[in-house]
Amino acid sequence: MPTPRADHDDPATSTVSSHDRAELLARLAAELQQAPGEALTARTMVERTLDLLPGADCASITVRARHNRFVTLGATDDCAALADALQYDLGQGPCLEAGDHVEWYRSGDVATDPRWPVWGPRAAGELGVRSLLSVRLVGETDSLGALTVYARSAGRFGDRSDIDLLLLFATHATIALAAAREVSGLQTAVHSRHVIGMAQGVLMERYDLDSDQAFALLRRYSNALNVKVHDVCEDIAATRRLPVLPD
Repeated sequence: MPTPRADHDDPATSTVSSHDRAELLARLAAELQQAPGEALTARTMVERTLDLLPGADCASITVRARHNRFVTLGATDDCAALADALQYDLGQGPCLEAGDHVEWYRSGDVATDPRWPVWGPRAAGELGVRSLLSVRLVGETDSLGALTVYARSAGRFGDRSDIDLLLLFATHATIALAAAREVSGLQTAVHSRHVIGMAQGVLMERYDLDSDQAFALLRRYSNALNVKVHDVCEDIAATRRLPVLPD
């Protein structure tokens, strides 16, 4: 069972003063609140993480999606995205465990870290990843995922201030990400309602139906085609006719 904080061989020290980091963190927190949308918020998070930790070469955000899958919401480059993807494929790695139940993970050399005997050597050999620091993103009721920084040199992120700073930034980032996700959800709901209304209007006009009858017809086609009602509505709104049912 992993401990709440997990460390492995990190002798390096930080080179950025506490005062400079505090000022930078305040600016970045304000910038996150202004980023419109979930995707741009995630992109801003990973890019600014590299400003906070000069020893990092790339960064990524892992979130839990539907059906208990993990996906990368944002990454600074292909190296970070591929390092994450390899963890998803293998079912092993720090961003999965930090995103699940561990506050943070740090490794000074993933190639020899016994915690990830398959992922670590492959990440080092195939992607050039050597050091990492991964912290959990905690929402109001559960874990949202993990913010992970990778370095191509061994022995990075060894100063305790690196961990504390990334944990603090993750707190601000989680708030911004949750807010952006809520806005995105509301925008999606508004768009979906608009499309359904358009499709109902088409059916009411063409087939002399009332709104309840039109929606019942949409649901019948949704079931027959085994697709979401919204997808049927998108088709009807675009073509102004009912889709063809399978024989």
